[in-house]
Amino acid sequence: MDPSNKPKSTAPKDVGRHAHEFFDAARLLLADRFAEARFDPDRGLRVTIIELNDQDKASITNAAEQLGILDWIRIEHADPAALATWERLRHDLLQLQSAEAHLLMRYPTPDPGYRRPPVDIHLSADAETTAADLHHAYGDFVALQVGALPYPPKPQSSTTRRTTAPTDQREPANPAEMHIALEAPLEIRSGQTRTHGLLLTNLGTEAIRVHTNGNLTATILNNSGAVIGGYNGAQITPLIIFTAGPSETIRIPVLVGSASYQPELGYTIPPGTWHLTAPLDLADGRRLTTPALELTITD
Repeated sequence: MDPSNKPKSTAPKDVGRHAHEFFDAARLLLADRFAEARFDPDRGLRVTIIELNDQDKASITNAAEQLGILDWIRIEHADPAALATWERLRHDLLQLQSAEAHLLMRYPTPDPGYRRPPVDIHLSADAETTAADLHHAYGDFVALQVGALPYPPKPQSSTTRRTTAPTDQREPANPAEMHIALEAPLEIRSGQTRTHGLLLTNLGTEAIRVHTNGNLTATILNNSGAVIGGYNGAQITPLIIFTAGPSETIRIPVLVGSASYQPELGYTIPPGTWHLTAPLDLADGRRLTTPALELTITD
């Protein structure tokens, strides 16, 4: 069962096909002492057990042998220090859930048990103080992200600098076909996210159908047109179509975030006058972008 004695090749497909069956058998055998199931880089199967004993090894070995995958099974003891650290961290996460849930963008379910470090925690762009507290308390046990950037900041170079600009090339919407404007002047606090309205007027003779997930998602630009930030978080993905008939004006929600993508700006886009654009995916297959529209970011 020592990983160092395993073959260096990749596990055969039978191992992957039986993975869920094997992991379910291990959970049934171990109950609350089952800590973790995962694939190793070579696609072997690893189970981590709290208070591992010889009977556990024999039972799991037997289950693997019955499935014909014994050579690709690894059994390990859950590190007591990691168990204790996760117990402290999960209570801190529960407190954050209760007091400042808006700061937690993505994090593991804070249930009792075991988490293999580093534990990934994604915080909102305005949660730098919370990130500092977690980093001070847990160090390398946590992998923190604040908005779009890692915490603590990493040394930047031309190869490590983050750019979250869209990689697909889009043509700007033709102003002779559609007029696009914000429904009202837009102000947003640095680090915050809000939904605003975009007005699209169809100037042509055919209907314009815009595919969305319920809203458009804005990207923030500096005065030279370079991408500097935007929304950084998960979204639901239903298909919701907004249709503008000839001479019709429709309102499309646009999600505007102010997380910074540029480390030199900090974790949030600083106060000032900036611009936003949003992608337009049309039903006819065209992939366009709105014109740059002005917004103000405040303290």
